[in-house]
Amino acid sequence: MTSTAVPATRAQALCRSAFVVTLLVFLGLAATLVAVQLLGVVLLRPDWVSGASQALLVPAITAGVVFGLVGFVGSYLTPGTGDD
Repeated sequence: MTSTAVPATRAQALCRSAFVVTLLVFLGLAATLVAVQLLGVVLLRPDWVSGASQALLVPAITAGVVFGLVGFVGSYLTPGTGDD
């Protein structure tokens, strides 16, 4: 069975862009949080560990939630294969 490519709608393209942006924001925040905390442990700076958590934990979790919601919405905009 051959499949024909369906052109992406504007909503699909927008959702795909939002998906990539929110993924990068989430990964950037989470990686920064872990890196600063790791440096705090290695350099014996407990204030870095707790400070990074206080500054970055809520934004990282929020970005992860937004990323998940964008992915969820995107799954509804993606056409199915018809194999259901």
